[in-house]
Amino acid sequence: MNGEVLHRVFYNEVVAHPPRVRAYTFGIYPRPLRLIAATRRDPEGSRELARSESRRIIGLQERAGLPLLSDPLLEWDDMLRWFALEWRGVRADGILRYFEHNAFYRVPVVEGELGTDGGVLRRHLVIGARGRAVLEVPEPLTFALMSRDSHYGSLEALTSAIARALNEDLCSAEGEIGPALIAVKGPALVHGEARGRLDLAARASFELLDSCRAPALLHLYFKSPLGAYRELSGMRSAYAGFALDATRDDRGRLAEGLRGYKMSELALGLVDAQNTRVEGVEELAGAAEALGRAAGVEAMVTVSSDLEFLPYSFAMRKVRVLGRLARHA
Repeated sequence: MNGEVLHRVFYNEVVAHPPRVRAYTFGIYPRPLRLIAATRRDPEGSRELARSESRRIIGLQERAGLPLLSDPLLEWDDMLRWFALEWRGVRADGILRYFEHNAFYRVPVVEGELGTDGGVLRRHLVIGARGRAVLEVPEPLTFALMSRDSHYGSLEALTSAIARALNEDLCSAEGEIGPALIAVKGPALVHGEARGRLDLAARASFELLDSCRAPALLHLYFKSPLGAYRELSGMRSAYAGFALDATRDDRGRLAEGLRGYKMSELALGLVDAQNTRVEGVEELAGAAEALGRAAGVEAMVTVSSDLEFLPYSFAMRKVRVLGRLARHA
């Protein structure tokens, strides 16, 4: 596809009559300055403030016009933290860099049979918004690759055990929250460690999503998702579709990769969560329409990854742009 054709597809054909777009965010948000200061003074005592700030941000999402609302996860220092602290058979010990970013996570160390009381998500999320909420969980193989195992003895057994434990927490939270969408976060699947092991991720999806009613999207981000997407799209899984970081590849290459898309749902991470440049509504609408057309589905628009890598004020500007996009007709 040459540059002249790309220009016509992305700007001339769709900007004049862009569709109304389903939009949402996912992942951990940056903390407001007052919460950062409170956490430094009293980490335990700041939890109620974190919950209050989370509710305020959810309200901002709603006022901005986002049709789907997500918990900003201000209580979560990383996406595994509360599972590692509250599940049986695991503890959090030591820190590692979080996928080459200037952020770190506490490493889950698995020492026995994993188990849960089913209440981790219910205790550490504030999102309500029944019928409009995005419920988030880590993808099981990603969780396994980020952990140290001294009990199960194989990556397959560990991934399966994690999927079953996550399912208990997910089903319990789904019954209470009634989400519109489940976002399954799989950043490890685009990295080298997962190469040749993606069949484990596909198989684990059935244990993770057993009995879940809301459609689930597998989020692939932090690097180009196309390689992992191509491999996973040829495997049977329980996912309704993929959510792809759309900031890592040329749009023409991404459009070509999406041709022949076989899933019912697609989300595109067109809002760059690691760049302070604020995208324009027309730009986002045109890209979503053209890429959705290539895939043969109406694409949702989301952020490329967690917003926590941006200053708080810029993250909120990105949320407002998504809201304007959702209201755009």
